[in-house]
Amino acid sequence: MIPAAARNWFDGLPGPIRGAMWLIASAFCLTAMAATIRHLSADVHTFIIAFFRTGLGFVFMAPWLLRTRGEGLKTDKIPHFAARAVFVAIGTLGYFYALSKIPLADAVAIMFSRPLYGTVFAIIFLGELVGLRRWIALIVGFIGVLIMVRPGFEVFNIGLASVFVASIAGAGSAVFIRFLARTEAPDTITIYYVIFTTPVMLILALFVWQTPTWEQLGWLLFMGLVGTLGQRAMSRGFSAADASIMLPMDYTRLIFAALFGFVLFSEIPSIYTALGGLLIFCSTVYIARRETLKSRDPGASSATQE
Repeated sequence: MIPAAARNWFDGLPGPIRGAMWLIASAFCLTAMAATIRHLSADVHTFIIAFFRTGLGFVFMAPWLLRTRGEGLKTDKIPHFAARAVFVAIGTLGYFYALSKIPLADAVAIMFSRPLYGTVFAIIFLGELVGLRRWIALIVGFIGVLIMVRPGFEVFNIGLASVFVASIAGAGSAVFIRFLARTEAPDTITIYYVIFTTPVMLILALFVWQTPTWEQLGWLLFMGLVGTLGQRAMSRGFSAADASIMLPMDYTRLIFAALFGFVLFSEIPSIYTALGGLLIFCSTVYIARRETLKSRDPGASSATQE
């Protein structure tokens, strides 16, 4: 239990500072999860890792479910939760597989292109209006992606293909989250993610099942714990202040990924990864800023959308 004095001190901090602390903690946890997956992938199949990730998410969410006596399950958006689960399952499998094939920093950096695809999906499926400056930001972001993969100069391997599929699926999931967040609590969104995806991951895992050793089981438990803590810390971070303020903090994952990759796997990020990641960072932060300004002025005309 956290001492009451420490909790009161933390709650008294300004929203942006609390949010920054939550997101840095989230970045560390989620990068630790990715590094653990990369370590496990040498001996454990992706399907088995993905099953433990979602299944343990349910285990770690169980205390919340019991504490709320199932109230968090009440919703009339079951079809939307199910549809989101499809995107999440594809994204999870693609990302986990990519972590076994390409450097940790590259996988994490490319996954940050999700807001770019998410903006395109929001235009298509949510009818959002986007002006010239946001289109320019999108183009800059995609240039950053191209710099990282350098098409025509290196072989586009299956690891890169997997992380691109994962980032696009993640963007699709984000569109559903934006819709569901209008009426549903963050923990409700999280619990339905594990409820719908765990059976699918179990079925896939059964085809390649090998019982983990005790050591592997320990790493799998650690992966599930830090992954769940990271997701919950992220939701609290983004609820503490505007996304345009919080998003740069989430990019500390790139720093942790480079550090973990170097220390644990002797991977040194290339200049292309750094430059491409910087362009994606600038693009997505600008898009988040425009989203925040637009949300404050929902009556803005199409002529003022940027």
